[in-house]
Amino acid sequence: MPATLLVDAVGSCIAIDLSALSPEDADAVREAWADAPAPDGAQPVQTITPLIADRVDMLSALSQQVTLAAIEAARGRAWMLHAAGVATPDGQVVVLVGPSGRGKTTASRALGAVYGYVSDETIAIDADGRVWPYRKPLSVIEDPAAPKTQLAPSAVGLKPLPDADLRVAAIVLLDRDPEHPEEPEVEVADLGDALEDLVSQTSFLHHQTAGLRFIAGLAEATGGIRSVRYREAATLPALIPALAQEAGPIVVPEPGVKARGDSDVSGVQEGPEGPNLPRFSRAAAEDEVALTDPDRIAVLTIVHEQGHVTVLGGIAPAVWRAADHATLAELVAAAVDAYGEPDGVDAGPAVLMAVGQLMDAGLLTSDEPRLARREDVAWVDSGERIVALALSPEEDQTLAQPAALTGSAALIWEWLEEPVALTQLIARTLEVAGTDAAAEVPAQVEAFVTDLTASRLIETL
Repeated sequence: MPATLLVDAVGSCIAIDLSALSPEDADAVREAWADAPAPDGAQPVQTITPLIADRVDMLSALSQQVTLAAIEAARGRAWMLHAAGVATPDGQVVVLVGPSGRGKTTASRALGAVYGYVSDETIAIDADGRVWPYRKPLSVIEDPAAPKTQLAPSAVGLKPLPDADLRVAAIVLLDRDPEHPEEPEVEVADLGDALEDLVSQTSFLHHQTAGLRFIAGLAEATGGIRSVRYREAATLPALIPALAQEAGPIVVPEPGVKARGDSDVSGVQEGPEGPNLPRFSRAAAEDEVALTDPDRIAVLTIVHEQGHVTVLGGIAPAVWRAADHATLAELVAAAVDAYGEPDGVDAGPAVLMAVGQLMDAGLLTSDEPRLARREDVAWVDSGERIVALALSPEEDQTLAQPAALTGSAALIWEWLEEPVALTQLIARTLEVAGTDAAAEVPAQVEAFVTDLTASRLIETL
């Protein structure tokens, strides 16, 4: 037998080098991967060498090795979901998404006994809706006292793939509830609510062109992201015919805001603030998409290679759209223009708090300097007040006097643990004090910052 086994994993050919294995272990690998043969003529993109270990551990680790290699090979080529999937005889694929504990694996096996089994690990969806299967071995508990066994899907009674091109028909968020009635409940989920679950189960979304907007376009093409609440997986196969309807074309929506430098805020009057006060701009984001009913914007950012979605609601979308080197007055005008002047209430404080929240979330930047505690400061927090002291003497060797901080002053000191802008401090204080104090808060915070700076407790970065 050949010393290399070629397997198909989400559209990539992965070679498994069997040459260092015993004949018995090599046969065990072939048996476990029997349902994932690479197409004739496929060229491997990577070669995997199984770990030298006992057979059970080797097979388990090999499954992870191939999965990681396949996901890496598909980076940027397709939307890769940590998801399960089944296919109808005409190739319509229902994709099942859910974090660990939501019943995805159990559901995929109950469905795979009736419909074509696509995967219980990773589903890859191309820009045109084509689905790439991954029929890797399944981890099966045969003996509760022993490690899981790696078995080919067909070995546990799961159906083969249909003789048809695989196309995405539905994206389903699974929600298993032991207390739910026997009859499953299907509803179209709000895309803004669904995006966080979908992004958290996605690999390398930031390497995909317009990844967030692709999800929105796919949701539109498939009739919306579905949510299924159910009690027992055995009740799910009856749902598939209604879910597995042929999708329409996937149209990726345009960005919801104009490109940096093109936003039209120049005609808005600056008001009494003057030309030298802070200007605010959108921070760099991987992607964003406009949501309707109500008006919102979903923003994708990447932190430590992990995607994070923030859905902006209320007046935040208007602020986000207008934030292109804009003053606070311009952002207030943009919010009023979009949503109207609130009855009997000044829109300024609400916009200021929205700006602060967007800055706290890393979605908005300002040209203000940052304020932070000095490194040569010691302080004690008694719970009722904070006493802080600059340890380094003045140039004339005069020692500083301790400062006692209570109430909002103590809060501001806590907020200065990380560098922040004055706008953020004012906005946070306003949230605590309430909008009734909007007239006094800015001056009070500025005065407190001036005092802390004079006492050499904080510095400008």
